[in-house]
Amino acid sequence: MRSPDLEPDRLELSSRFAGNTASSAAPGRVGSRASWAVLALITLLYVGVSFTPVIFDDNEGLYADAVREMHARHHWLVPLSNGFPRVQKPPLVYWTMLVSTSVLGENEFALRLPNALATAGWIVATYLIMRRIGGERFGLASAAALASMLGVWILTHLVQPEPFLACFISLSLWCLVEARTDPQTTHSWYLLCWVFLALGAMSKGLHGALWPLGVVLLLALFFPSWRPWLRPLLTFRGLVLFAVITLPWYAYMTANFPGFLGAHFVNEQLGAALDRRWPADVKQLPLVQFYAQHLLFWMPWTLLLPAAIWAARRAAPSSPEARIAQARQRLGVGAAAEAGVAEPTAWTDAQIDCLRLLACWLILVLTSVAFSTRQDYYSMSCWGVVAAFLVYPWTLRQVTGLRVPRRFLIAPGLLVALTGLAALAFGSYLARTAIGGHALAAPIAQRDTFMDALSGISPALWKKLLPLFFVFGAALLAGGLLAAALARARRDLAALLILAAMMAVPMILAARGFSVMSPYFSLAGSAGAINRELAVQPGARVACEDAPNTASSLLYYLNARVHWVNAPFDNQYAQNRLGLGRDYYWDESALDQAWGEGPVYLIVEDDRLSYWQRHLAPVRVLLHSGTRDVLVNR
Repeated sequence: MRSPDLEPDRLELSSRFAGNTASSAAPGRVGSRASWAVLALITLLYVGVSFTPVIFDDNEGLYADAVREMHARHHWLVPLSNGFPRVQKPPLVYWTMLVSTSVLGENEFALRLPNALATAGWIVATYLIMRRIGGERFGLASAAALASMLGVWILTHLVQPEPFLACFISLSLWCLVEARTDPQTTHSWYLLCWVFLALGAMSKGLHGALWPLGVVLLLALFFPSWRPWLRPLLTFRGLVLFAVITLPWYAYMTANFPGFLGAHFVNEQLGAALDRRWPADVKQLPLVQFYAQHLLFWMPWTLLLPAAIWAARRAAPSSPEARIAQARQRLGVGAAAEAGVAEPTAWTDAQIDCLRLLACWLILVLTSVAFSTRQDYYSMSCWGVVAAFLVYPWTLRQVTGLRVPRRFLIAPGLLVALTGLAALAFGSYLARTAIGGHALAAPIAQRDTFMDALSGISPALWKKLLPLFFVFGAALLAGGLLAAALARARRDLAALLILAAMMAVPMILAARGFSVMSPYFSLAGSAGAINRELAVQPGARVACEDAPNTASSLLYYLNARVHWVNAPFDNQYAQNRLGLGRDYYWDESALDQAWGEGPVYLIVEDDRLSYWQRHLAPVRVLLHSGTRDVLVNR
């Protein structure tokens, strides 16, 4: 029960910092031109590097092949892979790529453009959420940090549904934030929320809708203040809108493909969520490694973790009475007003409710993925919350009136500069040292995760990236020192934006690094060599000793069907439920027979080359690319 003697203080305090609340907690719809200019530059950066590299294996190749085949068959409803239905994911990502390639032609840029735009949409959604909660600077800082995270750049540069999922989940929760802070248009925001829930579900699966709805459930269960604001969300109109967007495609697939619903929802989605997919087709990350590598993915902002913890402990929202007492204590100093510094604001009830939403979002995602078939990128949809938490110290004074000690903000810049210096020293060491051995990498199947890919590359191969180390080191050294100087001068937001802008250099270098390393992650070169041979000998057959997902770029670039050698036949829906394509799965006896009947091109890993040279005769190595070789029987 509120104490009556607090009301005069409440009125007095509210009148003293009402102006600041209007500017930070409830900014205008449009936002500042400077913020939108920064977001436009971020979008241009993500779009601008989408031209390179070639299509990689795994998700990229599977999506690119499906788009090519859907174009060729003039059939946009059924995703295909090597000629057979592929039902793992809903079709929205395919459709955006089909539109892009219809306009721009079938090329790497057109295939990656929707991915880049979805990533930009996710960053903009983060800006909109955090601006509504903490003001313009908080929104811009959160968006800039998310856009410049190392993991965001690497994991969204290659085609996959995760950026779409993160974008639509963020937009759906942005609608809830707007509905909570703007009661005049609540019902419109809730209807828009259902649209984004449906688009999220059509991007990767039902969890595109279930995760935001799970956040709603947690808010209703644990925070009574949210309940009146959430009741209007569960309307018949919203459910109908969701159904109109999602059900037609599912109805079509169910009518045309027996067992589709069970394969799509039970085996693929529920199986992945609970690590029960049969048969398992990806390597699951160990739980400790999964969480620990996030510290690398969130760089350079992970360096702000001590400051974020300090700020969270000292500026955490509390009860209304405690907030009033805290604000009175800070406002009573008077020195700030004499110096012309804006007076601080207290957290409003709406802001606190929105912070609770962010907490539920973060906890739900990071907890639920622990039980899933964990992959590097499974938690990406909540990284906007992480970005906001990590940049909170840089904008704390604008949000709450507190100032973080300068050492917390200077240290990250100095550590970034030190990292740049280390990169320069390492580059100099590589340049002076003769590294023995060949530029090799582990077989592609052993580079399934981010850390495996890094550890599977030999020092001699890393030396190919030597020029990039010097530019990378120089950028980090200069950017880190400048950010530290700005933080020392108490220009906190400027220091943060310098660090974010500095990350554009390693991002562009990473795009170049992808191109240099592309033979080790793509079969584009092998497919090109075989296509030239097929042009003069069209009756030849092509085989690959690999699974379709780890050699998927071959499907996109090759002008022929692929036969899979020693690969499991029952791994995909079209094979294990419909029995399609058995002729395209060969054991060694089937390969032996084909090898003696006519021209065959066989793609194998380096570590299997000697075996096949002994087993097959005659054998000629047509091409060596990355870790794989193309063999031919003539």
